[in-house]
Amino acid sequence: MPPITNSLHSGSVPVISAPHPLATQDFIATASKTEDIKNFRSTVRAMCSTCLKVDNGEDSAKKLRRCGTCKSVWYCSKQCQKEDWPEHKLYCSEVDGSGIARLLENLYSNEVLHHHLQACFILHFDLLNDPHSDRMFMARFDVAIEPTDMSNFLAIFRGEKSKLGMNEKMEGMLQINSVSLIRPTDPLFRSSTIQNMWRRERTKADADPVSAGRSIGMMEFGNGDGNHTITFAVHIVPAALHLVQKSEPWIVKDPITGQETLLPFNIDSCLEYMNMHIRADKKNQLLLRAHMRPSDVQIIRDAGAGVDGRAANFMIDKMCRESVFTTLLAGPKGARYVPIVDSGVKLK
Repeated sequence: MPPITNSLHSGSVPVISAPHPLATQDFIATASKTEDIKNFRSTVRAMCSTCLKVDNGEDSAKKLRRCGTCKSVWYCSKQCQKEDWPEHKLYCSEVDGSGIARLLENLYSNEVLHHHLQACFILHFDLLNDPHSDRMFMARFDVAIEPTDMSNFLAIFRGEKSKLGMNEKMEGMLQINSVSLIRPTDPLFRSSTIQNMWRRERTKADADPVSAGRSIGMMEFGNGDGNHTITFAVHIVPAALHLVQKSEPWIVKDPITGQETLLPFNIDSCLEYMNMHIRADKKNQLLLRAHMRPSDVQIIRDAGAGVDGRAANFMIDKMCRESVFTTLLAGPKGARYVPIVDSGVKLK
């Protein structure tokens, strides 16, 4: 299929879009099946945010209940919810809703993506040389919801009005913008809830001969500039270790020029691979698509306007890093896109 010139433009720099020639092939060959994701997700159990009681999943009397406002933390009783409220009220918000929590559960339950998330941990903490089997380690993944249609993304980024009708909803997809270390001195790392959660997982793993001695970390996901996060325990599996041991570079092919670039296997390329894999999913096989919320749109607008915010800055970093943006934001002669608002933030 030949490249398509999009009508969106900034000055004399047009936007050119074309399908990635390798993305579809790779997705078909490697993508987890929807049924497998759902089956694994059914084994993921929530914990009471106060006492760490695990959701039974079957016994309705023992089933945890989500917070009625943010729908992203769980409690086993009104008493536990009351005890946690002084801390939880600082970041409880309707903005996040249950949608992002379900997307993150699906991400965590996807074998292909989960192995690459673990690869980021392995590289970040050098787990091949130091397994950290006797101590906790923790990292944060900052995620965002972006339009599946790149022309919609660019329209928002440039501050243009949406061409959607009043009642139309914009389809979005989960994307991972960054991963960062959470240090032992961080209050979250030292919180009793996180520490007790890790000890519980460590004890459970050591009781099983198959998983005894495996590295266990805490994987936090954040969305937006708020303090609202969701945390999972992650057991580093042999398949993820093997993925890093091979450290095979992968090829990114420019869909317009056909030029191939060899990317080394590192944290940045793992993030790009996961985002490209999600972007290649046109039928929501991975269950990582959802309607865009006003807060999602605002992050993109802030990034385009050069607003200095955590989420906007991470999005700009991702756009500078990933080939899909450097290709789609380039003119026919290789000119790079400059935001309409002269904020000093430019794509390099």
